[in-house]
Amino acid sequence: MIVLLTTVPGIEDVVIDEVMERFGDKVVHAEVFGKSSVTGKVLVNLSDATYGELRSLRTVEHAILIIGEGFVDKDLESLRRCIWKLNMNNLLNYYTPNTSLGIEADRSGDHDFKSPDAAALLGERITEFLSQLGPKPIFNLDNADLVLRLVIDHDRCILGASITRKPLKNRSYRVFNHPAAINPILANAMIRMLNPKPFTRICDITCGSGTILIEGALYRRDLTFLCVDIDYGYVKGATLNAREAGVDSLIDFVVMDSRKPAIKNDACDHAAFNPPFGIRIEPIEGVTALYDSLFRTLRDLLRDGSSFIIITIRKSLVKRLANDYGFRIINERVVNQGGIWSSIFLLLRIKADPLPFWEVSSPSLHWLLRLGSWVCPGPALRGFPRWP
Repeated sequence: MIVLLTTVPGIEDVVIDEVMERFGDKVVHAEVFGKSSVTGKVLVNLSDATYGELRSLRTVEHAILIIGEGFVDKDLESLRRCIWKLNMNNLLNYYTPNTSLGIEADRSGDHDFKSPDAAALLGERITEFLSQLGPKPIFNLDNADLVLRLVIDHDRCILGASITRKPLKNRSYRVFNHPAAINPILANAMIRMLNPKPFTRICDITCGSGTILIEGALYRRDLTFLCVDIDYGYVKGATLNAREAGVDSLIDFVVMDSRKPAIKNDACDHAAFNPPFGIRIEPIEGVTALYDSLFRTLRDLLRDGSSFIIITIRKSLVKRLANDYGFRIINERVVNQGGIWSSIFLLLRIKADPLPFWEVSSPSLHWLLRLGSWVCPGPALRGFPRWP
């Protein structure tokens, strides 16, 4: 069984890891499909798998069973030759005279034709082939029983039958939708990239509808989570989503302004969050101030050696704040989120060596030294976290 899995461009390796984790020895081969390493497509050869198992993959948007494969040049005539050479007999494994058909075309690369041209040629070929065997096929472009997808990537041409009528990113637990909710596929991938140790705690300080933490709880039942947002309505919605997903017992929900946290220091082992991109925030100073306050919060909230993961378009700002607040960037990858190319950063909180007391700039210390008194500096003077 050869399957083409589509996903968010930029997390193809995460999809391959999930496939290996789920199917193990059943995976004959898995590779990124296309000329680039960021195509959003993964080609997998499985010795055995059910449709249900394929639909249960959390980092995949569509699963397509391969019917035929060929090669194409830039011109439309080469595409016609490619389509007509495909073995259409495999289509009969999924088609009956009462099956309505849908056609979709996905094209990448430099060609003299567009996706609608490719879809039209495929429709012509399918009509010709099936009409020789019986009644003329029924096409339904809105709600077809069987959707055939033609995927063209530069010089490769693949025809497949989709086993996912709706995108798998449409999670059933989302009874409440945040106006700027993250794609659940990306949320799941972020938890996988964070790779937390068992029995640790992950916090999201801008949790919105709770997608990242719910995906984390569905993936890892050996973790606990803290969902924080300033908006009561969003936290209530996140609670409803978590309850619908059956993971509300693993998540604590708090209504709080993350810029002025009311949580004790070192409360979390990890953090994962999707802060506002700031596209609608003017002026840009407002975005800078928001991110600065969030990084300051994470500096106090996370323990030494803790890691956190963030997705944003503000790459230069994140790099500067990481340096300012004692975080080291472990990894950066570019992904396509809703048509916007964003960066996912994995960062580590660096353990800071406490300063000698004579290097601490503190009015109270200077006052004590002027009195000639010898005292043992308090927690704040030793470089320890401030008292809440």
